[in-house]
Amino acid sequence: MATTTPASSNYSAVLTGDAVAPGSLGSHATSTGALLLAGLDAAPQDVAVIDGRRLLTAGGLKRDAERWAALLTARGVGAGHRVAVLMERSAAHIAAALGIISVGAAYQPSDPRLPAARIGELLTQSRPALLITDSASAGLGPAGLPVVTPDDADRWTGPAPALRPGPGGGDAVYVMHTSGTTGRPKGVVVPHRALVTRFRWGQGVYPLGRGDRVLWHANVGFDFSVWEMLAPLAFGATVVVGDPKEAGDPDALAACLTRDAITAVHFVPRMLGLVTGRLSAAQAAQLRYVFCGGAAMSPAVRDAWLTAYPWTRLFNQYGPTETCIDSTTFLCNGSEHTGEVPIGTPVDGTHVRVADDSLLPVAPGETGELLIGGLGLADGYLHQPERTAERFVTDPYGERLYRTGDLARLDPDGRLFHLGRLDRQIQINGVRAELGEIEHELLRHPDIREAHVTALTRGPDTVGTLAYVVANAGLTAAAIRRHAAGLLPRTLVPTQIVRLDSPLPRTHKGEVDVQALRAAHAPGH
Repeated sequence: MATTTPASSNYSAVLTGDAVAPGSLGSHATSTGALLLAGLDAAPQDVAVIDGRRLLTAGGLKRDAERWAALLTARGVGAGHRVAVLMERSAAHIAAALGIISVGAAYQPSDPRLPAARIGELLTQSRPALLITDSASAGLGPAGLPVVTPDDADRWTGPAPALRPGPGGGDAVYVMHTSGTTGRPKGVVVPHRALVTRFRWGQGVYPLGRGDRVLWHANVGFDFSVWEMLAPLAFGATVVVGDPKEAGDPDALAACLTRDAITAVHFVPRMLGLVTGRLSAAQAAQLRYVFCGGAAMSPAVRDAWLTAYPWTRLFNQYGPTETCIDSTTFLCNGSEHTGEVPIGTPVDGTHVRVADDSLLPVAPGETGELLIGGLGLADGYLHQPERTAERFVTDPYGERLYRTGDLARLDPDGRLFHLGRLDRQIQINGVRAELGEIEHELLRHPDIREAHVTALTRGPDTVGTLAYVVANAGLTAAAIRRHAAGLLPRTLVPTQIVRLDSPLPRTHKGEVDVQALRAAHAPGH
């Protein structure tokens, strides 16, 4: 339950999740390893992982993880180290992650489908103690970086002591890389207390248990994959490993949901829209929880899903990598046909603030930068103290906050709305325009599924905006412009509109691929 915090005599744009005092949580209470061990030991004969045709029980997974822990310990890995994992999703990947956590190191995943130069850059910058990968990728790390493979773990014949809970509290549990505005990757260091708080909150809002099957299909370089891979194990559910060859294929994903009796799944909004209608009501009957995040959810996508599958609980979730998976969530059920989709209220132990340039709260209804504080905060960026100091700041009251760079507003009813990015501001004839705000208003149209707005330039001058819009059949550019004109100042109404029938192109991180978009859909195409 989130509350609005008063400032002086007026209510300010601050929301606080249920309080969890950091001092009230001991290291054992915030140990990810302890939480996972409790889940594995509760029912060792239950199936914990389904990886293609392979079924792995909780007890079998624990034994595999013990071999990994023994191997890592023999290679000198321990508390305070980081271990890079360069592998596709698999049962071996999960066992390796458990072994890493058990010996007190931090799990650092990398997407093996990245260009080799990018992988090399990530490993060189992050300087892990060891790389876990398959033989095909073993040469991608910098010279001198020790490498072990799943075959090494399978062949381990030495002693394999019982899996340990490992450290907790403020110790690092994982490092997740995210892109930066400068082009240099940032390794976000997340502590145990943040992850355990997030897992426990989720279990209270959408509880998992025996019989639940969670699809692990997020890219391993996307932080929601940590929840898909580990949270089910902590609470007695089963992880179903998604086939990497099916990534991005809505028909294959829909078939997987039915074939593997998935009960909980995460989509980016684009994929949610593509999967909608590919499942009959009977084929989707087992689905209980559907999570959506990584981009703005349009009302059209929300309404289409809930019309087709009204028994599912659809959550719109928001959270930068720097704040441990999710910071806010909104249950969409019951909100159909009521306009834009909020990003909701904070998770437990987290609070959010819509602030001005001085980091102080603005009034409800005003637009400001979204700041996040509480137990979910990352420690900062690995080996980048200057950039950490830029984004993780202390407000005038002495509180540590993360500056998201996202624009938001809190309405008088306590609903938080995401409005785009601060760093996408442009000036049109002296008038400041937020490209994210234009996209936000376009997406309020029930027939618009996706939108991306860029600056329209003439020489050195910005003369207007260009909107790429994915819309249902029958919605014309003129109708889109009329919709925008009814919501935006004249200067912000798109000067040109390119209407698309196919989804916006995306990078492997799920972001709009602007270069591909411009190349394929120049104005006038």
